[in-house]
Amino acid sequence: MLKLVGSVIIVFATTLIGFRMAHAYRERPRELRRLLQAVQQLQAEVEYHAKPLPRALIDVGQNSGGACGKWFVTAAKHLQEDGRSVAESFAAAAQSVASESAYRSSDFDPLDGVAASLATMDAVHLHGQFQLAAQALEQAEVQAREEAERSARLWQYLGVLAGVLLVILLY
Repeated sequence: MLKLVGSVIIVFATTLIGFRMAHAYRERPRELRRLLQAVQQLQAEVEYHAKPLPRALIDVGQNSGGACGKWFVTAAKHLQEDGRSVAESFAAAAQSVASESAYRSSDFDPLDGVAASLATMDAVHLHGQFQLAAQALEQAEVQAREEAERSARLWQYLGVLAGVLLVILLY
């Protein structure tokens, strides 16, 4: 009886690990879509509303919610409180958010060009940087969807089968 309970716990635990990994793969395209929408909103806030950057970042972050919103609010906090440059603020926010979400640190790379140009370029060139970032995020989303299709089921099966294999090896 004790062996049976132990076996069920092992299979359940490894299955849960597999499903969590699969969830991370499935969540990443959604997060990238939210980031793309937030970048487009930031573009509107900066170009058309002419808001100061920290205020625009906070507004976009509050509207976006989730890890994406946290990234924008964290970047605004770094800008206001720490006195960092825009690029440094974006990078620091990306590091803190990537570890807590489905994002990878490379997902924020398209925003490096926007960060570098926010303080130095006029509206025409800034518009171009936002468009480049949007295109790169759309491409990353497509790649993330393809990766999720390939890898999510694999992780689910791997979790279940690893548990079964462990039970067989232990007993």
